[in-house]
Amino acid sequence: MGRAGTNKKEGFYMKNKKWMAILLGGIMAASLAAPCSVSAAEKTTITFWHAMGGTNGEVLQQIVDDFNASQDEIEIKAEYQGTYDDTITKLKAAMQSESGLPDVCQMYDVGTKFMYDSGAVIPVEDKFESTGYDKSSVMDVISSYYTVEGKQYAMPFNVSTPMLYYNKDVFEAAGLDPETPPTTYDEVLEDAKKIVESGAAPVGYSQAIYGWFFEQQLAGLGVTYGNNDNGRTEAVTAVDFDSNGGGLKVFDMWKKLYDSGYFEDYGTTTADTQTAFFSGQVGMIIESTAILKNAVDSSPFEVGTGYLPRIEQNDEGGVIIGGGSLWLTDTGNEANEDAAWKFIEYITTPDVQAKWSMGTGYFAINEKAYETDDMKAYLEENPNFMTAINQLKDSPVNCNTAGVLSGVQTEARLTFNEIMPQVYDGKLTTQDAVDQLAASVNKAIENYNESIK
Repeated sequence: MGRAGTNKKEGFYMKNKKWMAILLGGIMAASLAAPCSVSAAEKTTITFWHAMGGTNGEVLQQIVDDFNASQDEIEIKAEYQGTYDDTITKLKAAMQSESGLPDVCQMYDVGTKFMYDSGAVIPVEDKFESTGYDKSSVMDVISSYYTVEGKQYAMPFNVSTPMLYYNKDVFEAAGLDPETPPTTYDEVLEDAKKIVESGAAPVGYSQAIYGWFFEQQLAGLGVTYGNNDNGRTEAVTAVDFDSNGGGLKVFDMWKKLYDSGYFEDYGTTTADTQTAFFSGQVGMIIESTAILKNAVDSSPFEVGTGYLPRIEQNDEGGVIIGGGSLWLTDTGNEANEDAAWKFIEYITTPDVQAKWSMGTGYFAINEKAYETDDMKAYLEENPNFMTAINQLKDSPVNCNTAGVLSGVQTEARLTFNEIMPQVYDGKLTTQDAVDQLAASVNKAIENYNESIK
């Protein structure tokens, strides 16, 4: 299979514009090849759109600056676009106007299906053979999320997974072993009961109402969210969680925790659950590995970490990566495409990945990054980070952990967030919740699939 959706190009680029761009790219390449010194004005300028603000944005900008300083042929211009949703909105507008596309674009995980269907991207795997890139340098469980019909379309960049966070001081006060976190939700409930009844903390356990957690818990059960192997063999046409039993098990678990009296619901704003944990009000939460640094820095107690608990232990279950990836857009300018790929290659090198991981808390996608001296020293000082790494390595590579490839997952997660409070309040049974979520997501999938025909 070649570039994504080459038969759908007409909606994004007129052929004459594309060939003109290629011609201009050839002229530029020829001029750069002329026997004269390369000046700043002759550099190939690459536009890079991203959604990294705050500290993460600062670390990213330093990486961009380091790349620009490392050679004199390419200049990367990193442009912050706001949130992930802001970025995809601006990218869609650029596609529709047939102008202003960036050369490289960071896109969140749930934007993968849209990017694939857009016909406006170049699969990164198309660059592997011509540049001698070693595909195995990226962990399979990470690259599998961005692999469609056997081809890797994007380069994973800011990668995270969920895991358990717990207050070691609270565990000790409750008579629990601070070095032995629970591994199943039944054990979570047992520990939560001891925490509350001992007075060690007002709340034993909490998890934000977040559709991503629903997807993760399905993967932990070893079942798919959508049909056709989570959309990995053919496009998703309907959800699977209503027929494979996974959805009901997840909703039953959430309801059981809520009704126990040892659980507190802080709503759909994940920061509210985090704050309750940081303040010592809650003994345990589940959250993204991306908050680890903030959790350790913000909590006046020793933070412990464990694998994401399972509803049932099984060999097919694991965690799905979240975060975002880097995409090459099909601008028609091959010189820019090659330059953009060199930047992506640079970002995946062990030293750069180590710098990115240590500076942000995201995973290093290149396993050799963990062999660098700086990373070894960092992990020795931050043993909690090894929990995240080991959990990812222990996750099987299959269609469950690859995650669902769907063009409506943002909407699906919001629908879950609307349904879950009604289960807590007793307005919906858990079976009603499964049925309503499935019906809503199936309708959205049907509409999406119809829109891209």
